[in-house]
Amino acid sequence: MPLFRYLPALLLLGALPSCSSDGPAGRPANAPATQAAPYTAAVRKAAQQYRVHYNTPVSLDSTDYYYQPVSVVAQDNSRTTRLLESSSYYDGASSSSDRIVGTCYNVLFFRRSSAQAQQTLLPHGRFVVTEIDDAKKPDSRWPYLFYTILKADTNADGHQDQEDASALFVSDRSGQQLRQLTPDGTHLEGRLLLPGTSLLLVEVRPDTNHDREYTYADGTYWLRFDLRNLAVAPVRQPSPALANTLHQQMLERQSRNQ
Repeated sequence: MPLFRYLPALLLLGALPSCSSDGPAGRPANAPATQAAPYTAAVRKAAQQYRVHYNTPVSLDSTDYYYQPVSVVAQDNSRTTRLLESSSYYDGASSSSDRIVGTCYNVLFFRRSSAQAQQTLLPHGRFVVTEIDDAKKPDSRWPYLFYTILKADTNADGHQDQEDASALFVSDRSGQQLRQLTPDGTHLEGRLLLPGTSLLLVEVRPDTNHDREYTYADGTYWLRFDLRNLAVAPVRQPSPALANTLHQQMLERQSRNQ
């Protein structure tokens, strides 16, 4: 279900600066919210209908950190809400203890060794975190957390949901050094870490026909990242030149079958 349109006001975080949307190099700051939004009629209405939910904390293997997804949920579960149900913590997990309840809009990180050490993943509440992948990668030495995030209502239908563009983000396992990997205006389709390597392959779907939808008509391409140095721009696979050659081969092949 779609995200409640007044969610930023409810969270009292909307006045904070947004994460960078300048493409894969965007690096939002890890800072807690400190500035409240004006207490408008919309905020009062949201306060009567919604509340904050702190999901089950998740320990991060042998590190000194654990994290806790933070969601917005309806106070009245019996009525229809305008919320997007976020996915599980783990890619493919389905148990009730691993499920994120409601719409996840931020993630808290804590240190086991210090009760005072705490921080938020995002500096505001305008994004939707639809998935958190904290699975260990036994064939890789690079300790990352991956997030699927909806940054905006890209199809302008008044909701933030799975029909909108989505981006892959990565942070270290303390919730710091957050970085956007895939470009704005694309839909995240899948990812693959090649066993025994530092190579991450990510499939994205652009809005090729500019209809604000992400369908098979748009096609996909893959981005190759080297996790040893994420400051280096990803390599598109296949390259545009090779993709054009393959497109022409497809047209010639299919035209003979008409």
